[in-house]
Amino acid sequence: MRLNAARHVATLNHRGAQRGAGGVLPPTGAGFLGVQLARKHSAPLRPRGGVALRAATVSGAAAAPRVAVNGAPNEETRPPSADATASGSVAPTPTPEQQKSASAYIWERNWVPVCPLSSLVPSAPTPVVLLGQPLVVWRHSVRGWVVMRDVCPHRLAPLSEGRLEAGGTRLACSYHGWEFSEEGQCTRVPQLASNPRASATACASKRSCVTSFPTLELDGILFAWLDASEEGLQAARMAPKPRLQEAPVAVISPDWVINEMPADYPFWLEQSMDPTHANFLHDGVGGFVTANAMPLEGAHVKQVDLLRGFSWEHGAYEHTSKDAKGSREFQPPFITRVTYAYPTGSHFQLWIMSVPVRPGVTRSFFKAGYNPAPPSLPQGPQQTQQPVAGATPAAAAPAAQPADGNGNGHATAQAPAPSAAPASQQDGDGNGDGSRADVGRQVGVGGQRQASGRLRGFGKVPGRAPKVPAPHWRGPAPLEHLLFDQDALMLSRQDVLMRRGGLTARNYYLNSKADGGVAAMHVWLRQAGYPDSLWGGKPVVQYGTTYSGWPAQELSLEQILSRQERHVRHCTVCQRGLRQVTALCTALTAVAGLAAMVAATLAVMAVVKPAGALAAVGGWWGVAGGAVVAAALALVAVKGWWYREEKFISGAAQWRRRGGYALRGTKAK
Repeated sequence: MRLNAARHVATLNHRGAQRGAGGVLPPTGAGFLGVQLARKHSAPLRPRGGVALRAATVSGAAAAPRVAVNGAPNEETRPPSADATASGSVAPTPTPEQQKSASAYIWERNWVPVCPLSSLVPSAPTPVVLLGQPLVVWRHSVRGWVVMRDVCPHRLAPLSEGRLEAGGTRLACSYHGWEFSEEGQCTRVPQLASNPRASATACASKRSCVTSFPTLELDGILFAWLDASEEGLQAARMAPKPRLQEAPVAVISPDWVINEMPADYPFWLEQSMDPTHANFLHDGVGGFVTANAMPLEGAHVKQVDLLRGFSWEHGAYEHTSKDAKGSREFQPPFITRVTYAYPTGSHFQLWIMSVPVRPGVTRSFFKAGYNPAPPSLPQGPQQTQQPVAGATPAAAAPAAQPADGNGNGHATAQAPAPSAAPASQQDGDGNGDGSRADVGRQVGVGGQRQASGRLRGFGKVPGRAPKVPAPHWRGPAPLEHLLFDQDALMLSRQDVLMRRGGLTARNYYLNSKADGGVAAMHVWLRQAGYPDSLWGGKPVVQYGTTYSGWPAQELSLEQILSRQERHVRHCTVCQRGLRQVTALCTALTAVAGLAAMVAATLAVMAVVKPAGALAAVGGWWGVAGGAVVAAALALVAVKGWWYREEKFISGAAQWRRRGGYALRGTKAK
């Protein structure tokens, strides 16, 4: 495996030193546990475009070496203590040990969601920016998807502007034609083609390599492990897969919906733990009505774990949905999984992923589904992680010795309960919208075929999933609704207000059980040391062009509600849909124009030569009919262009027409 390891390790060690880790780079997975290396070979994990990575083999009863983990190098972990309690409305200040572990949190040592597979183009490279890093995604014709740094080592040009060569097995830079394998190895320097010895020397040099990262395809998402150092690769071999769809469901949203949103990462994590905003922020949209809101009963989050997150159980927030129980599981640092269980046995599920792009911009993934049979509810920090598919389970770790006040070998903290909530736990029975949608009525009966129903924000729910799902730009997907618009505008304005005022989450006044999930999320953010542990407390270069100038400059309504900026430029499905709809609208416009010309010509002929012309077209009724047809075609063409504007270009006109924040007819300024 060849890659520019020395330069990459030096860069990450420098970042680790800035974080107070002394250059130590402890790995983490998606909720990564401190486990030992497998005693047998694990199943191959395709890194850096396809080369199989295997865990080291441990023979006999020799102790397996351990890798440093986020939170405390070379320490074992165990589930949080069961007797932890929560109190207070403001999260406690992390201890010095917790602050130290947060400073060492390596965000790159997680399976980072990159793109839905359906949003990628196999025939061309795709640029992506995640965690402040410019990346290029391309498909190797044999070994599958590859994620590399988007920079050619020759003259530092973007490889995403390049093309695929050698039958799709090489990525070529368009500037000077240098070619690279899926491992990042330089394979051709055209300028040295006449000197084979010099060419071989140049291609063998580490300076000619591009950093390539391990990848994972799961549930229609391409994930990447953005640490290609030797220790990082070892951590990738051991890391469990993210837990997404664990039981068969009839998917309601045809595919993952991806957006890049103009608000900082913590705001979107908050939103995933805030069901009660729906009936107020989205009043009159997607079936939400303020008059239907009721106080939410939520259980206290007893324990927040830096590596394994937490789970929050809560009750109903709508009078019409009192019989469901909701659970929100946060898998650090990107995934929130939401499950709603109904007495009938049916379950509604949401999967929400939020990934920092740069300060002020977050890449958001969303998917929804339902199941007539009850899957196992998430267990939060106490749940045992599953190994990578096909991997041999790791050797059992010895019992952890208490390493902090909570009896864990890594940083944990109690999540605060809102100050107005009583100390006793109340699971309640309830429902939630996962920050995007909610079940308007029960959509199935356990053990029987799923009945039709209606899902807030999605419209009618079919009794069974279609064999060939339609693209998400067709039908009532969230993109066409004001739900995302309202979220984006509210959170970006909140971001501006807090930045200008120097405010933080410590200025929040959280005083009800409905705030329990948000409070717990900020406990985790402090444990992880965000934003300093990710951005290093220094300005981050703005790679990419999404929301140019933001957050230094406030965005206009048109910029925030731009469909192009937020979604279409990141989704090949909608890019293809835009081309199709544009072609159809152009054809309709041409036909409508031709029909108008014919109708006008007939009208003129009828006036000039009334006898012969009128007889030829069936009299004045024929002329009038032609005019009506031309007008109808023109109306269809206008509606087509309007549809194109609202689906693919901008939601500003729709926002103003519908009243924005459910103002019901008033004009938004």
